[in-house]
Amino acid sequence: MSADELIIAYLDNELDAAAKLAVEDRLNRDAAFSKRFEFLAANAVSMDAAFSVLLDDAPVERMKAKLPALDQVGQSAASPNRRGFMAAACLIAGAIVGGCLVRLLSPDEAASSRNWRAVVADYMQLYSTDTLNNLSDDPAVRADQIARVASVMQLPLTTQGLMIPGIPFKRAQLLTFDGKPLAQIAYLDPKYGPLALCVTHSSTGKSDFRNERRLGMNVVFWASTDHSFMVIGRNPPEELHTIAGQLRPVLDG
Repeated sequence: MSADELIIAYLDNELDAAAKLAVEDRLNRDAAFSKRFEFLAANAVSMDAAFSVLLDDAPVERMKAKLPALDQVGQSAASPNRRGFMAAACLIAGAIVGGCLVRLLSPDEAASSRNWRAVVADYMQLYSTDTLNNLSDDPAVRADQIARVASVMQLPLTTQGLMIPGIPFKRAQLLTFDGKPLAQIAYLDPKYGPLALCVTHSSTGKSDFRNERRLGMNVVFWASTDHSFMVIGRNPPEELHTIAGQLRPVLDG
C-alpha cells in the first residue's frame, strides 16, 4: 500500500492488529506520515451531504431503536466517527430502499450514472502525488494489472493503448460500486497531479463527451453501448478532452 492507502485503511478499521501497531509506531517516528495522517483523518469529504436525502426521508423514530447497536463495535452515539455515520446511514438507506428513488444530482441521468462519478470524485479527492509516486514501474506488473482490468471489464485494453504522452501511467486496479466492477487507471501528471480514467458497466446507451466539475476537479465523461467512462483530474477541461479523445478509440475497440 502507498502511505495514503495505509492511512485510509487504518481509519476505516481494515487493518489487522499487527498492521495497526505498525501504523501507530510510524506515527511516532515519521513526522511527514503523522502530518498526512492528520490531514486525511480530518478530510472534508462530507458524509452528511452524501446521505442528506436519505436521512430526510428516513423513518427516524423506528430507526433510533436500532442505532445503539453501533456501541457493540465501539462507536460513540455522542461523537460518531466516519465509519459509525456510514453504518447508520446504510441502515437507514436499507429501510427505505425500494420505497423511493433518491435524486442526488441532475435529473436527466440514471441514478447509477450520476452516483458513480460522485463516488470517484470523493475517492480522487484523497489522492496526492505521494499516493502514486512510489508505485511499481515494473512493466510486468503494469501488464498484469491491465490484463486483469481488461478481462473483468470486457474491454480490449493494452499497455500501449493506455499510455498518455507526457503523463506517466501508475496503476490499474479494480474497485466495486453498486455491486458492479469499477476500473481505475491512474496516472501522475507532472504539472497537475493525480489523473484517472475510470470505467464501469452501463446500459444507458451511447453518449458523447460532456463536462462537469466535482470537488475542485474537472471531469469529462461519455458512454458506449455497454460502458460508462470518465477522465478526472485537476487538468484544464480542454486538456482532459484531448486525453479522452486519445483514449476513446482504445476503449471502443
